[in-house]
Amino acid sequence: MMGGPGVIVGFDGSAASVRALDWAAAEAATRRVPLTVCHVREERAAARSVGTGPGSWAADRTLSRAVALARQQDRELDVVPRLLAGSAAAALLELSEGAQMLVAGTRGTGTWSWPGLGSVSNELAARASCPLLFVPDDGIWRDGPVVVGVDGAPSSQRAAGFAFEEAYLRHVPVLAVCWSQEPGQAEESAGPWRRKYPDVAFSVSPAPKAPAAALRALAGTAPLLVVGSHGAGEISGLLLGTVAHELLQNAAHPIAVIR
Repeated sequence: MMGGPGVIVGFDGSAASVRALDWAAAEAATRRVPLTVCHVREERAAARSVGTGPGSWAADRTLSRAVALARQQDRELDVVPRLLAGSAAAALLELSEGAQMLVAGTRGTGTWSWPGLGSVSNELAARASCPLLFVPDDGIWRDGPVVVGVDGAPSSQRAAGFAFEEAYLRHVPVLAVCWSQEPGQAEESAGPWRRKYPDVAFSVSPAPKAPAAALRALAGTAPLLVVGSHGAGEISGLLLGTVAHELLQNAAHPIAVIR
């Protein structure tokens, strides 16, 4: 097993966070990295440690449950519990530095609730230092190709690399949905990843007019939808680009956002 935070998952005890935990444990086991399970007690103070009291005991129980559930998935998995206080977004963003992936459910309890794109999810998607994977109610791994949106932007190049890596680990193809590029340009830009993962089948589907709609239509049979945080020509200072924002507002299937 490699060191570092590995795969990080936020857990609040909700059904959505249990699904996210299952997905994160499978990712960590496949990648042979630790699984860092994080439960955050949301408080006004910016403290990063938890004191004593009933709230702390409840948090301990929630985190212990998460660790037990993760170890049920794989008894050899290295599970690292982290109990934190303060802002959920700030705590997870801090942990995301150096991680391979951050996983979060799309509906939770209290301030973790995600009706469309909530404040915590918005901040995570805009500022996470590693790939961010949202697992919604339908957190099922399917047998279709990993679908990735590409438009020539730097974040879409990194999204393509992440899609190829996931497809290689899961033994499925990659389908690139391209806009702002011709299919030939998309194939050329994917060249480095195709050479790195020669066993991964690759195909391109153009979507010049409505990329978000095209991606959403393909997501129903895809194990994972991957997009960059910003498109070509979009201002990097914005929290999220147009396509990523539209997809996250109505996410019905697992989606990864790559900065």
